[in-house]
Amino acid sequence: MLIDVSFKQMEQSDALRNYVEDKLAKILKPLVEPVSAQCVLQVEKYRHITKVTVSANGIIIKGKEETNDMYSSIDLVLDKLDRQVKRYRDRIQGHGNRQSVRVFRASHRVLPEAEEDVREVVQRKEIILKPMTVDEAVMQMELMNKNFLLFNNAQSNNLNVIYVRDDGHYGLIEPHMTE
Repeated sequence: MLIDVSFKQMEQSDALRNYVEDKLAKILKPLVEPVSAQCVLQVEKYRHITKVTVSANGIIIKGKEETNDMYSSIDLVLDKLDRQVKRYRDRIQGHGNRQSVRVFRASHRVLPEAEEDVREVVQRKEIILKPMTVDEAVMQMELMNKNFLLFNNAQSNNLNVIYVRDDGHYGLIEPHMTE
């Protein structure tokens, strides 16, 4: 288990680092290895902000809290992560270490709309897509608090997109090539 604690706009403190590492290790214990966590402790004026991102076997869990005290913001964000881990622990452990049939590498780019209006690519992101079921994709999308997720469907072995519809239900896009 890899836990990285960083400090932004504040002095580094071994007491805070040890506090976060000990509490986070207890919370992340039930997750399937490999588990890595990044915690950022930040002070802005009177606000003490704690951001935590956990990656465990392809699942990403994020949490952010801010209060007037660093220890209370740490406790609040770790309570939030603990609830999420407990909620999804059975699903995460039940999936096991599936042998990937085909792993996709996907990237997206922001492209210009027209030749007259020249725009440049301002962000490029490359991700590795592990095979997952539709239920796992919904769970991952909820954990990341996103409206859509591109994933490698384990049943069809194709790239699919799951998204939240305006009515609150989920939609699934399954592209097929025409011959």
